[in-house]
Amino acid sequence: MTAVPVLLNHQSAARARAGLDTVALGLPGVLVLAALGWRLFGVTGAVIAALPGLIALAAVAIWRSRRFDLRWLIGELDARIPRFEDSTALLFRDRAAVAGLAALQRDRLESRVHEASAIDLRPDWSQRPILIAWAAAVILIAAILIWPSANGSETRTAAPARAAAGATAPVLTGARLRITPPAYTGLPVREQTALDARAPEGSRVEWLIDFAPQPSSAGLEFPESTPVSLIRDGRRWTGARIVDRPLLYRIEATGLAQQRLNRLDAVADAAPVVRLVEPESQLVQLTPGQTTWTPVFEASDDYGVIETATLRITVTKGDGENITFEQRSMPLRGRGAAKQLRFSTTLDLAREGMAAGSDLIVQLVVSDNRVPERQQVEGPSVILRWPANLAMADGLDGMAMRIMPAYFASQRQIIINAEALIAERRRLEPRALMDRSNVIGEEQAALRLRYGQFMGEEAEGGGGSGIILPTSDAPPARAPLPTSDAPAPAQAPAHDEHDDHGDHGGEAAGGAMGSEVDVLHEFGHAHDTGEAATLFAPRTRSALARALDAMWSSERELRQGRPEQALPFANEALELLKEAQRATRVFLPRLGSDLPPVDFARRLTGKREDIVAETAERPERSPADAVAADAWRALEERPRSASGALALGALDRWARENGGRLADPLALRAAIDTVRNEPACLDCRRRLRALLWTALQRPAPSPGRREAPGARGQRYLDALR
Repeated sequence: MTAVPVLLNHQSAARARAGLDTVALGLPGVLVLAALGWRLFGVTGAVIAALPGLIALAAVAIWRSRRFDLRWLIGELDARIPRFEDSTALLFRDRAAVAGLAALQRDRLESRVHEASAIDLRPDWSQRPILIAWAAAVILIAAILIWPSANGSETRTAAPARAAAGATAPVLTGARLRITPPAYTGLPVREQTALDARAPEGSRVEWLIDFAPQPSSAGLEFPESTPVSLIRDGRRWTGARIVDRPLLYRIEATGLAQQRLNRLDAVADAAPVVRLVEPESQLVQLTPGQTTWTPVFEASDDYGVIETATLRITVTKGDGENITFEQRSMPLRGRGAAKQLRFSTTLDLAREGMAAGSDLIVQLVVSDNRVPERQQVEGPSVILRWPANLAMADGLDGMAMRIMPAYFASQRQIIINAEALIAERRRLEPRALMDRSNVIGEEQAALRLRYGQFMGEEAEGGGGSGIILPTSDAPPARAPLPTSDAPAPAQAPAHDEHDDHGDHGGEAAGGAMGSEVDVLHEFGHAHDTGEAATLFAPRTRSALARALDAMWSSERELRQGRPEQALPFANEALELLKEAQRATRVFLPRLGSDLPPVDFARRLTGKREDIVAETAERPERSPADAVAADAWRALEERPRSASGALALGALDRWARENGGRLADPLALRAAIDTVRNEPACLDCRRRLRALLWTALQRPAPSPGRREAPGARGQRYLDALR
């Protein structure tokens, strides 16, 4: 069992020797590339040059090691150890698969495995090539490093002259920003090479600046804040400040060329967000038998929510002007991650003092972990309402129902209800069928009366069912007043076509005492004055009249419990209503003219003073964006035309004064500064012009003055005068 591991050790040693030999041969070349990259481009160049070489060297080492496989090992053992009798392959086969003489031979070889530990199967080192490679690498690296000293005397001679002449100016060779967010955010410290940065509000920003050659002093200039001095630490200059608002800055040093403005954006900490999870709506009705209530809220924040919140509980009691409030607060502990916590509690309605007509109002108040001042947010209010009992005297239920607002069903809904009643007819008792059909008939009557008011209808029979429609040429009949003792007129039988309603007999018109029926329509006699007749075109009026007839026929059948016979009339009424809705005539109310009073003293005198202005001058206005508009025109690139003067100082003051309404005031001010320092930069001017276009306010629309007429038009106007 131990024969195979002993033999495989030789294979591992051979592979390791091959890999190390490859590394020893190729590593000098990688070092030469790294030295050359460092000499030309610094540390970054060295890394970039050495990385591909290391990858290639590793690939070659793996390739050379893979040729020392199991087949090679068996061949080497058979060649080096005669006592294995060319049967080494039996040691690497499964014992269960070896039988007979092969098994006996395997047992003999296992007893001789100790002889294999005395041999060395590792390949030899490539000593001569390795020595040559390392010697060449040392020479090349020395030449690369010593190369600048070949002109050392010239450099030492010329340096004092350049320094004396002031020709050597410091150059910004490297810059890094180390941003440390506030501790409450939980964000890690990060570094970046870009000078423009976005950081959480209250972060500490540290600058790490490199110059070559070293200036005598350096600092950071903030146009609207206190400058920061950079402190030299060896070859590096450092400085730091707290960023609590968006800022512009630039790096300055003695002799350093003017740098462009960079920006620091302070990202404000967002306030927590409270969301209602349960129930789904903010107003919930108490269900019968309910004794407890469990509202659930969820609070989230970009950096974290305080685990403890406050639940405000308010209970209202009483009605009308005698409403009292009881308010208390209770702490709640959230569950879940710090950035998203859930708060819930179970309230005992009896303990809270709920009663009929009461409201239980809960509201969650949470805070985030902002330092030093936390942000507190009040969540949505949720109301649990216990409806009040409507206790009524006997016989007044109908009256109580009559004072509720009336909601009319549409004609399409009446058809749907009738079809549903027809489908359920076999399962309903005759009385239930009659009741449901009569309810649909009442809805049809209400809708008919609603449309009938536009047709100048005359009167309504008792119970709200009969109506006289002006569909014939005969004058409409007058309904007698309910207080009149006079008999009905002779033309009253003209209403017989509606007498199939059981409740339409000789009852007085109108509803019960105290109902919402209009007194004028109940006891008076309101005729069509002619205004309603002009609302629609004759064709539309005819369609409405036929629709009312169809509604009446539908209502008649429904009240008699025959929904099948009512359905065709209801469908016909729907089609006629659609036709009326497609009418194109628009009704304009009759309004009297409102002319100015006539001055009789000036009539027939020919005086035209104070009537029409001779010269209607356009009002002059001074736009608030005149400075920005002038700068935008001055930045225009027009061929064969000179641009206007660019007042950058006034434009910068305008940007400061109007920063509150600009979308990105820092970008605009940085572009102004860049154009001031680099007037020949064409791209900088284009960028400033584009930013100004987005910053200009759109002018208010004003009427344009009519153009002056030509010679022919003027002759025509003179002839008119």
